Amino acid sequence: MKSARIFSVSGLGGVAALLGMTLLSVSAAAQDFYAGKQVNMLVGSATGGGYDAYARLFARHLPKHIPGQPVIVVQNMPAAGSLAAMNQLANSSPRDGLTIGAVQTHIGVEPIMGVTGPTENARYDARQMNWLFSAAKEYPVVVAWHTSPFKTFQDVFEKEMLVGASGVATSDSVYARVMNELLGTRFRVVEGYKGNAQIQLATEGGEVQGRAGWFVSSLLSSQGQQVREGKYRVLVQVAQEKHPAIPDVPLVMEFMKDKSRLDQLLFSLSWLPMGRPFVAPPGLPAANVQILRNAFVNTSKDTALLAEARKMSLEISPMTGEEVQALIAKLYETPKPVIESVRAIMVAK
Repeated sequence: MKSARIFSVSGLGGVAALLGMTLLSVSAAAQDFYAGKQVNMLVGSATGGGYDAYARLFARHLPKHIPGQPVIVVQNMPAAGSLAAMNQLANSSPRDGLTIGAVQTHIGVEPIMGVTGPTENARYDARQMNWLFSAAKEYPVVVAWHTSPFKTFQDVFEKEMLVGASGVATSDSVYARVMNELLGTRFRVVEGYKGNAQIQLATEGGEVQGRAGWFVSSLLSSQGQQVREGKYRVLVQVAQEKHPAIPDVPLVMEFMKDKSRLDQLLFSLSWLPMGRPFVAPPGLPAANVQILRNAFVNTSKDTALLAEARKMSLEISPMTGEEVQALIAKLYETPKPVIESVRAIMVAK
């Protein structure tokens, strides 16, 4: 299908090949830079959610793979769907490799999409940032609590479903609007919950009936047992490909009647492969960028990290910093009419 290739990331190179290659070397002087230092990691999400879990997992294991083994200190900056953290990284943080960020997946296209508000609020060009790594692909899903009347995705076309979200730019809110506009679903979003834990309590307490953009990695890590018990029903996958853990759950494209709008749907899903990105300010010394990129790749293969990730039910399906950088550049080349039409859907009225 021609349109499906427009927003494919297959041309960016194989993750496995890049992770298996010999990592680029850096000078001896650069190797000594981090000894005795502290690295600050800004997390653009609240504590207790999936983004925070990935950030803290890597923060625990990353130091041993950075020459000099610096201390990593995590600081949460959840305002505006990671926009506050990203703006600080781009404009205020030192450009020495001692400050990095763990941000939400949409933040790479925020300057061209303006999901959180006017595009000028994003005071950076994502192509100029130093993308270091992404820990996992992301697969948003629509999930209903078992006491709700929603047993299949088709039910959401026939009656209104009340879903919870923590803000207008979060996947729970954005993809509800996308599906309402492009497919004709009947989601009504209740925003303002303070993070993942509050939305779960609201769902299980009956304030809302489910969620319309819960990432599979976060769902399985926090509520895997309840999924297995059938308390959370996974109705559809809002992604271009199926997650291997839920192969029987249909893809959202299967419910799309107006195929002329497929390009819009595909673009709205195109940044999900960089689902858990790590980033550094622009203008860093190239050697420090390479040290950090090498460290993330090595950490993603660390047996101790992988064992802890399994215990936490956190999937590790990485993209290298070079791959994330290439994906960002490709997304910026998307035709303006497609960008504008998707932005009109995603941005809350």
